[in-house]
Amino acid sequence: MAYSPVAPFLALLAASMSLPAALHAQSAFTNWGGVTDPVAVASTSSAEYARQKFAPGTPKPESYLFFQGKFDGGTTRDPDLEKAQFDQIAKIVAENMVHQNYFPSKDPKNADLLIVVHWGQTTTDVEPNYAEDKNALGKLTRQYIKATQHGMSPEAYGILQQVNAQQAVVDADEQVIMKQVAVNAQLLGFKDQFYKDQSAGNASASTGTSTDENSMLMSLQEERYYVILMAYDYHTMKKGSTPKLLWSTRFSIRAPGNTFTATLPVMAKAASDYFGHAVDGLKIVKPPPVVPEGKVEMSSPTVVPDSKAK
Repeated sequence: MAYSPVAPFLALLAASMSLPAALHAQSAFTNWGGVTDPVAVASTSSAEYARQKFAPGTPKPESYLFFQGKFDGGTTRDPDLEKAQFDQIAKIVAENMVHQNYFPSKDPKNADLLIVVHWGQTTTDVEPNYAEDKNALGKLTRQYIKATQHGMSPEAYGILQQVNAQQAVVDADEQVIMKQVAVNAQLLGFKDQFYKDQSAGNASASTGTSTDENSMLMSLQEERYYVILMAYDYHTMKKGSTPKLLWSTRFSIRAPGNTFTATLPVMAKAASDYFGHAVDGLKIVKPPPVVPEGKVEMSSPTVVPDSKAK
């Protein structure tokens, strides 16, 4: 049977399904373009490319062409996301690519890279009846507990059969949800970090996963805006060779409470340190902490006579 990179990830998600709604940072942040949520960045690069690009000194200047990739509107209709045009997205990304000495090609025929830009919003609400099904399971379970207070009875046995049947429905719902979470983890670059944390052995006794893993899993169960840059060697492509991926950077932010057009400049800026780089795990770029505004009140000056000053 062919190996599926998603399949083993599903086993690690099971414990997360009983956790509460997504965990969000509660720390106060200052104005970050009006955005208060952290940006998740995952970046990969071939070792050979990274050595040549980031040799000691200034990163090697390279030219590129943008190519429009795939747009995914996600689960919930989002007018702000839908109105975002590719040329607007490319312009904002290009402004931040200069940070790593990437420049738009003045001569398309001689560009070094072809960068495919994918963007959109993750799909999450794949099983809309999950909450209702789980509530029904809880109600039946309470009925069963009450019915068995004085021992097992035909009535209690009948309720137990209903509990088992409803549990099967909830299990099926969770399988659908877990599959989509695994897809989102791979799409956004969370998967490698999850395995890294899981192998560190920091899992809790109750869930089998660490606090950081739980946070990632919960964030994958809510919609996230994302942009994916995939940079190919344009020189080899022009020769008719199979496209060679040199590097890719994936950056995302939670969608609830935000808009794509407002978060895009923040996401691109947060990811700009990693364009072309190979990053170990997932980088979480947080808004700077709030610096309390100082205020000094001056009262009327007091003049001290010379005699008292001495």
